[in-house]
Amino acid sequence: MQGAEGTIYDKEHFQLQFKFGPSYPFESPEVIFVGQNIPVHPHVYSNGHICLSILSEDWSPALSVQSVCVSIISMLSSCKKKERPLDNDLYVKSCSQNPKHTRWMYHDDEI
Repeated sequence: MQGAEGTIYDKEHFQLQFKFGPSYPFESPEVIFVGQNIPVHPHVYSNGHICLSILSEDWSPALSVQSVCVSIISMLSSCKKKERPLDNDLYVKSCSQNPKHTRWMYHDDEI
């Protein structure tokens, strides 16, 4: 995935990993950033986990890999400042390897 032109991620390249469980498409895939360039973003943890509602509670079987990628690009593109989530260090130390086991709290109004 390439950062959108004209954004703070312009010309940056990122790699996503999708894992599909046996209940897909009725259950969301596990999606994380992998590789050497994890985007620095308020909704992306340094271990690659992504806090995005369509990857958990707002998932719909009508969503596709393409629509997930578009949502992630949109999330990155709307960012004005590169910074990690406030709880990054604690989360990375204590989280499951599977971000689907996280109970995310969404508070976009603060970003």
